[in-house]
Amino acid sequence: MSTTRTRLRTTAASLAVAALIAGCGVQGSTGSTAAGSTGSTVSTSTSDSEGSTEETSGTAEESAAAPEDGEAAGEDTEEAIGTVGLTTHADGDEADYDAASAVSVKLADDGGSSAGSGVEVSSTEEGTDLVTITEAGTYVLSGTLTDGQVVVDVPEEEDVTVVLDGVEITSSLGSALQISSAEDATVVLADGSDNALTDPETYAQTEASVDEETGEEVDAPNAALYSTADLTIAGTGVLTVESYGSDGITSKDGLVILSGEITVNAVDDGIRGKDFLSIQGGTLTVTANGDALKSDNAEDGTGIITVSGESTEIAVAAGDDAVKAENVIDLVDGTLTVTQSLEGLESARIVVEGGTTEVTASDDALNAASDTVTPSVEISGGELTLTSDGDGLDSNGTVTMTGGTVVVNGPTMDGNGAVDVDGDFLLSGGTLTAVGSAGMMMAPSTDSEQASIATALSGSVAAGETLTVTDADGAVVAEVEVTKDTASLVLSTADLVAGETYTVTAGGTEVATATAGEYAQGGMGGGPRP
Repeated sequence: MSTTRTRLRTTAASLAVAALIAGCGVQGSTGSTAAGSTGSTVSTSTSDSEGSTEETSGTAEESAAAPEDGEAAGEDTEEAIGTVGLTTHADGDEADYDAASAVSVKLADDGGSSAGSGVEVSSTEEGTDLVTITEAGTYVLSGTLTDGQVVVDVPEEEDVTVVLDGVEITSSLGSALQISSAEDATVVLADGSDNALTDPETYAQTEASVDEETGEEVDAPNAALYSTADLTIAGTGVLTVESYGSDGITSKDGLVILSGEITVNAVDDGIRGKDFLSIQGGTLTVTANGDALKSDNAEDGTGIITVSGESTEIAVAAGDDAVKAENVIDLVDGTLTVTQSLEGLESARIVVEGGTTEVTASDDALNAASDTVTPSVEISGGELTLTSDGDGLDSNGTVTMTGGTVVVNGPTMDGNGAVDVDGDFLLSGGTLTAVGSAGMMMAPSTDSEQASIATALSGSVAAGETLTVTDADGAVVAEVEVTKDTASLVLSTADLVAGETYTVTAGGTEVATATAGEYAQGGMGGGPRP
């Protein structure tokens, strides 16, 4: 029988990792065996292993069955996730504006800024330049403020568009661009423009204030680009954000990024949309000492991060979590590369529908965790590569996999595992390859529709070697190139047949035999499910 072999080469193991942090092992709900740790590349003969967007939308709308000790995600959160990610305030045409009716604002130092109606030019008590937009409309900004701020303060039911067309703003007081009041705010990066926003190490305002008209408490600004309103970023220009005091870009409501070439370097979090963060296009490079991408509203229907758009490219390096959402992470399309993080992807619910995602983490690479709902991971498409020193694919609840390709380059320490699932791990499609340490090895539930093999290896297989899996006739089922020393293998493809025995070799030497769907108990993990 002829087969088609597809090779997926992972590069995550070659990326820098900040520190080695051992995660704690958790009793699993799937099969367990003994194993070691590795990076891997998979070459497998398999039938269709990637679900389409239409197929994945079903998975995104359905939660795995919840154990008795938890509750599923709320209805508002369920409705917020669809085939193209989160439904947001953005229409998709925000980059378009009428230049003829726009107000031109020329920024200059020492009170020299000039503008038409709707703009006030003044100085702060500290003597820094202040440009305030007070009326709804479209404003095209150009020029430089070496020590100043642009503040948008329009009626909260009005919309405003700020076009950055060659702007450089550095502030010694706080946010360089601050949207204090508006219904919806749009920042457009003009075609061919280079723009820069920089905040100070110490903000003048660090405590919340009280609005004199409403009596409501207003949080202190905490980002170089800060908005209290729903914020959309669009356009094809370049934006560089340097935050020495706090976050790079923050919206206290929802944040949508449609396009643009955006670089953020932040001493705390990189890009934060409190209610939601929806990245639908653009090229983003984010380096943050805290979390790189974040949505932290815990209310149902919020705390959601989506990545979509075939051309979307995101590169992230984080001192804490790379992508952290309180309720849902939904990866629909695009490319997401995490070169450094403590934990890579962390949320109560993680949905992988498509795209290409590579994560390197010094602790868990993917972690579904929650104190209030039953965590879940749902994989129906795309390519997901997880390289970790802690657990690789970790769910404190359930995992459901119906398609896609998942490669886990697990830990070398026995206190962690390439796969760590507390509840059921039901697998009915796609390709899973996981290599890791012996002590915590787990595999998909034995009652999964698609068969798996899980086996310890006779001794550690050195980095750079290839594990070859063959059936009883000697036909190659899969090849796994390991990039770290490894002692175990978990494999599931559409070509594995339940009850059949497979041989694993390394460098021509047999290192294991395994029967699909039958897992020997061992290590620190739980035994196979009945």
